Amino acid sequence: MTNDKIALVPYGLGPIGKEILQKGVTDEAFDVIGGVDIDPELIGKPLTSTLQGEGPKDAFVVSDISELSEKAESFPGKMAVHATGSNLPSVWPQIRQLLDHGYHVVTTCEEMLYPWNRYPSLSQEIDDYAKSKGLAVIGSGINPGFVMDSLPLTATAVTDHIHSVKAIRQANVGERRVPLQKKVGIGKSEKEFRQLAKDGKIGHVGLEETVRLVAAGLNVQIEHLETKLEPTFAGQDYELPWLTLKNGEVSGQHQTAKATTSENVTIEMELTMALGVESKDEIFVEGIDPVHVIIPNGIFGDTATASMIINTGKRILTQQKPGLLTMLDAGLPFHSVRPIQKTQVIR
Repeated sequence: MTNDKIALVPYGLGPIGKEILQKGVTDEAFDVIGGVDIDPELIGKPLTSTLQGEGPKDAFVVSDISELSEKAESFPGKMAVHATGSNLPSVWPQIRQLLDHGYHVVTTCEEMLYPWNRYPSLSQEIDDYAKSKGLAVIGSGINPGFVMDSLPLTATAVTDHIHSVKAIRQANVGERRVPLQKKVGIGKSEKEFRQLAKDGKIGHVGLEETVRLVAAGLNVQIEHLETKLEPTFAGQDYELPWLTLKNGEVSGQHQTAKATTSENVTIEMELTMALGVESKDEIFVEGIDPVHVIIPNGIFGDTATASMIINTGKRILTQQKPGLLTMLDAGLPFHSVRPIQKTQVIR
């Protein structure tokens, strides 16, 4: 007896993985058959122990995807939602194992958004390997994945003779998860922040990939790409669950990436992730008919990322395109109200 739904496995059950799991169990297109994590505190426990509300009572956390093979056999399609790291070479062995077990993969790994410039040889290897399995791999999320790349590119559809695309994202990280607060440098001294920035150990991962995805979508060649990372400083004291931050101390980061192209199109990204800033997303497309989009309060990254990962997964399941994909290949992302039909699934 076969199942008409898609087998869904969350791989990595950190804060974002749990958000994705929460979305997945409520989506009628999927049956969550289990989760994968290396945390000994989670292994062997039911997935419901990580959920808020109802969930599958017969799904458990395992340490290796192979432990779910028998359970996955009856499904017409399988998808893994991968959320373990930002560095592509580090996560590729995990993704390869998922492909070996027949799973399409949607990953939050930021470097997977558009890896062809940073890792040309590895990207080709992943593309070839996924095609040999007849499966798709894609990097997605909110940033990167949507708000500063897919959304601005969509906005270009209503104009022409474009000479610049700019996206500004401001996020008040006081409203976000603690690991992200630490990741943006809160609590570091200015000297520590600048040394970590110099060593490439701090800062938002994926801003360069965002610029390159936009350039690929516009079909322009980048001549020069410059990135900058600076600390922001608190204008008042903040009492966080894990830290008391004093006025004048590092409160987050301001990051920019700007590309000039041979076609005289400028692509510019500006990202501020800090305590106390006004959350918002803003897009400017300068062309014959300029476009200016403002999203007051911004798109909340944690829950929205989970929705984006699930909805991107649905798209690649229906696109019939194996290989290493980007958001340019996946087609317009959207939420499908009705479940995916069995005939739409990539075999």
